[in-house]
Amino acid sequence: MARLRLRLSLQLLALGVLLVAGVGGCQRSGLSEGDKAPEFLLQRSDGAVRKLRDYRGRILLLNLWATWCPPCRAEIHLLNAIERDFSKRGVAVLGLAGDEDPAAVHRFIDEFNVEFEVLLDPDGAVGTEYGITGYPETFLIDREGRVRGKYIGPLPHEQGKPAKELVDRIEALIDE
Repeated sequence: MARLRLRLSLQLLALGVLLVAGVGGCQRSGLSEGDKAPEFLLQRSDGAVRKLRDYRGRILLLNLWATWCPPCRAEIHLLNAIERDFSKRGVAVLGLAGDEDPAAVHRFIDEFNVEFEVLLDPDGAVGTEYGITGYPETFLIDREGRVRGKYIGPLPHEQGKPAKELVDRIEALIDE
């Protein structure tokens, strides 16, 4: 009987933890497809200020990363390729660096030959507002500022190139 009460107590405790964590469908964290991407105002590494609305009319691949994150480092070449392949077709890659030290971001941009625009989010406020769970996390945002895709972790890729699924989603947004 004591064992049964203990097992029941543990099950109730586990259920309570899941409900508090939002796993029962009661809450959701982060942005979902169709949500309006929250506005932000951040500085570039050169001091210029940018807002999310500055990119309206373009398709935006918004990548939140940090210099100390190994998967972030590994996908820079992929983001550079997307910028090169799609920028003339109305797609912009925008990196938000969550590092506290702007000098580390400057060194990273130089070392990794980053070809896309990078904004500084030193206190992680945008990442928090977007509900990210870690770095990297990427949002595909349409011309009207709505989230049309979300990638937790590294972007899907095949042999160092963007995966067909990612390319197809970008192409579909270009064709809209």
